[in-house]
Parts: sequence; structure tokens; C-alpha cells
Amino acid sequence: MLQNNNRDRILNVFFDDPLGEFQLREISRKVNVAPPSVKGYLNGLKKDELILSTSHKLYKYPIYRANQESPYFRFLKKINLVKELYPAVEQIRKSCLPDCIILYGSASMGEDTKESDIDVFILSSPKDLRLERFERALNRKFHCLFRKSFDSLSSELKNNILNGYVLYGYITVFDSRNAGQGKSKVNAANVSDNISQNSRD
Repeated sequence: MLQNNNRDRILNVFFDDPLGEFQLREISRKVNVAPPSVKGYLNGLKKDELILSTSHKLYKYPIYRANQESPYFRFLKKINLVKELYPAVEQIRKSCLPDCIILYGSASMGEDTKESDIDVFILSSPKDLRLERFERALNRKFHCLFRKSFDSLSSELKNNILNGYVLYGYITVFDSRNAGQGKSKVNAANVSDNISQNSRD
């Protein structure tokens, strides 16, 4: 969760299952917050265009779902996952001593669902990682792609990774010895917009 408050606990319901449709009382049970309070928070999330609501076809009570078309929702969802990934990233870092760790694929764009794997690129020699406890905590599977050299990847996969989210370290995209230019580093201080820019250069 982004913060430990009721609004973000409610929003986390939609992060966890962005394809789900929820009744007010169902959300109330999930977050252990009284229905009148939940309704107020839901109205606020609707105003911010983070969620949408429709009426049940038969009984006409409101049904709430994530607004997956909202860039703001996808951004917050991605940042929420990055925060939750931190313990796993630390485990990978200590076990593999990689040059970089990058979240890529649908999760890096906030477009993943509860059925999606968490795709992680690790620039290091392959290691036998034990990530089961993190998978249980997140209720998601990790798909870890190891490479000793970034250049060994296909162009399509390079672009996919470079447009991901750097969790640790950096990749040298251009080398002055080969390209006649200074080195350009995609590093953990960069946000995804910077990563996208590097991939276009």
C-alpha cells in the first residue's frame, strides 16, 4: 500500500484485482472499515477518476471497478508494486550481485492483473533464487530473466526492458568504445520516462 490509511487500503483492493467488480459491503469486509466510511472514500476515488461505478443490472446497487484507462491509476498501481517488491529486490541483490534489476512487461506499466507474472530482468549470471515467500506474500509468481550481457538479448526484448522500471543499478546503453559517444546509463535514480527516452535515442 502507498500509505497506511483507509483510502489507500481501499485503493489497494483495486490494485490487487484491477479486473474485479466489487460491492460496497464486499470492500468494507476486505479493509475492515465501516460501509458509510468506505462509501465516502469511494466517492473521492471516483472524483479523482481512479475508479468507476455502474449499477447492478437487476438490483441496481452500485458496482465499483478500477479505471484502468486512467494514467494516474496505472502510475499509482506501478509505484505501489515497486514498494511491495523491495524485500524481494534486496534478496535478489544479495544473492546475485547483479549490475542491475529491472521490472519490465505489464507490471512496469501498471497494466498487470492478479494473474500476471512479475517479470524481472537481472543482469548477472543465473542463480537458483528462492523467492517463494515473496510470491506467497504478493500472491504472484516471479519470472526472472538472467543475462550476463545485455547485448545478448533480441532488439525487441531490449526495448521492452529499457522501457521498464529500474529497481537497482544501471545498464550502459551506449559505450564510447563502440559508438564514439559517452556512456549513457539507465540507473535506479531514473524514472520510467527517462528509461523510455534512452530507448528512443
